Amino acid sequence: MTRLRPGPIDTHAHIVPEGLLRRFEAGERAGFAVQRGADGVRVTLAGKAARVPLAPGMHDMAIRERAMAEQGVAAQILSPWIALCDCSLGEADAAWLHSAVNLEIAAVVRAAPTLYAGLGTVPLHSPDLAVAMLHEAVTDLGLAGIEIATSVGPDLYLDDPSLDPVWQAAEALGAFIMVHPPLEPATGPFGAYYLNNLIQNPLQTTVAGARLILGGVLERFPRLRLCLVHGGGLLPYNLGRLRHGHEVRPEARARLQGSVADSFRRLYFDSVTHSPSALAFLVGESAPGHVLLGTDYPFDMADPDPVRTVRDAGLGAEDEAFILSTAAGALL
Repeated sequence: MTRLRPGPIDTHAHIVPEGLLRRFEAGERAGFAVQRGADGVRVTLAGKAARVPLAPGMHDMAIRERAMAEQGVAAQILSPWIALCDCSLGEADAAWLHSAVNLEIAAVVRAAPTLYAGLGTVPLHSPDLAVAMLHEAVTDLGLAGIEIATSVGPDLYLDDPSLDPVWQAAEALGAFIMVHPPLEPATGPFGAYYLNNLIQNPLQTTVAGARLILGGVLERFPRLRLCLVHGGGLLPYNLGRLRHGHEVRPEARARLQGSVADSFRRLYFDSVTHSPSALAFLVGESAPGHVLLGTDYPFDMADPDPVRTVRDAGLGAEDEAFILSTAAGALL
């Protein structure tokens, strides 16, 4: 991190490296392909075609760097497009994809070390393999950590004891872990009004955060560096309810021995709230230095002017400086 240019660091910026697309095009692994057309670049992952083309800034670094200049962002921590963190693949496909993603993000970072740091990905549904790949990503490739989804599968969540070896390794390595909702189809109550993104995404982050807290993960691994994106979803604004529930309900005390507040304050958050007043509330609830600048680049729900969002939040000088210039560097 010390190599990055001084100034605001965007900790939540996604990428599909061009090198990875070329691997797909070369047919390096059956079921992974690219189609380039008039409407953009579409990818197929393990035989499943993406519903929409990639945003051009996802793989075109010139477009990305123009956007960074417009946003007043000095550097980015690159994380995979969440679809690349797929935990539904068979072990062989998962090992190939996650390794290829990590290698190509590391190559982007090596090519522009003052502009970018990187996060990789690991197959959480295979914890032993995930631990080995986490070590490789951090110690061999020089990545700052990994991005993971808010759940491993429909019945496996981040508080599951099978994941403890991953948390133990991440804590020992000092890895930064970004927790991000997966792609979900627009169905059921989320099928209209773009609610799959507006409500379902932050709701998934909320559930993941609550399970990490009440499941005792942050208590057992207090030095874990876990960041909940999109301002923590709804979690910071439901914290009082979690705290009260832990006090009065035995179910909520089943695995967490300490306080909800202590575990919550071990979490990190990005600034993508789309509301300066909500951001100010988040900063007030969080531990000092635990809110990081973020955009969610290059999606339509990204914050197009993240520095202004922070400055309009009416934070004290110290909190503003932490978010805009020092928090990410101090963390990583």
